[in-house]
Amino acid sequence: MSRIFLSHSSKDNVAAIGLSDWLRAEGWDDVFLDLDPQRGIAGGERWERALHAAVLRCEAVIFLITPAWLASDWCLREFRLARGMNKPLFPVIADPALAIADLPAEIAGTWQVPDLTGGRDLHPFRVSLPDSHDKAHIAFSRVELARLKQGLDKAGLDPRFFAWPPPHDPDRAPYRGLRPLEKDDAGILFGREAPIVEATDRLRGMARGAAPRLLVILGASGAGKSSFLRAGLLPRIARDDRHFAPLPPIRPERAALTGDNGLLGALVAAFPTRTRAELRTAVQAGAAGVRPLLADLATDGAVVVLAIDQAEELFLADGAQESAALLEIVRDITATDDPAVIVLFAIRSDSYDRLEHAAALEGLPQSTLPLLPMPRGAYKDVIEGPARR
Repeated sequence: MSRIFLSHSSKDNVAAIGLSDWLRAEGWDDVFLDLDPQRGIAGGERWERALHAAVLRCEAVIFLITPAWLASDWCLREFRLARGMNKPLFPVIADPALAIADLPAEIAGTWQVPDLTGGRDLHPFRVSLPDSHDKAHIAFSRVELARLKQGLDKAGLDPRFFAWPPPHDPDRAPYRGLRPLEKDDAGILFGREAPIVEATDRLRGMARGAAPRLLVILGASGAGKSSFLRAGLLPRIARDDRHFAPLPPIRPERAALTGDNGLLGALVAAFPTRTRAELRTAVQAGAAGVRPLLADLATDGAVVVLAIDQAEELFLADGAQESAALLEIVRDITATDDPAVIVLFAIRSDSYDRLEHAAALEGLPQSTLPLLPMPRGAYKDVIEGPARR
């Protein structure tokens, strides 16, 4: 999987190779650069199809903006393609003749754009040109590279960008047996990179869309939905705190509202300075009591994410009253954008019919994301990845 997609004009190969070399030196060792002889586009490949596939798989896209890039219809098409796929975008200026004022409003008005060639703190890079022994030089600002790295670190979905073992649990076992992985295990979740990228892209698109926002993760029993949600998706969107504010996941069990793993337990974890009695009163008041708490989490316009794991438990006979009340809260808090809320359900495929036809959710559109069985080749990484960490 290409972690970083590097978009550039064919006239800016030196800058592209220099930045690609820097990315690999900083740990981003999976970079898609079209002219790379090993990982780029091979002779005879269809350019448009290959680039579309690479953008689809990547975690983030860097655009090297130069006068040639701005003049290229193809580069602008790449930009709009990546934006339409809800990818994290990192435009950077890569030409000293260009200023922020020269950029299109759709770029300058939306993103902070590092100027890699500005300032006096330039660090030189010596690059090797493909298909020749020629050498060339390019220089980038150390400060602006640091800004770019900070953004990429926050967008990083790869397990290597999560500490392992967790600092508060240095003896934590890297193999969890039959237990689901939790947020502390984000650094050892391997084999699910592609669906994590797909799910985060979907969430970014939903965040920019209109209410209501419900996403259902479907999978067979034993497919790893809980680990995917708890150690995969939620820790990664939590890093993107400018856009997402996830609550700890809920598990309904037999007390979807008041249980330790219910909505009350999630709010207790999210608001450590508030008393349990105060939060219980808010939960008992339904959406009217919960909505102000969620608004407190949604700082600077971040979208609150409420995740319900093992959602088939919502339909147990025991605890049916609290489950129905939780679904009513979901209906009411997702109806408006004060604040904007995404609700995630992880549920067994054979139980989805009950969620789809739940009376409280009648009329609300539900997007679905199937969590398919892992490809056979992924099991090697599932086993060896934690050992490497």
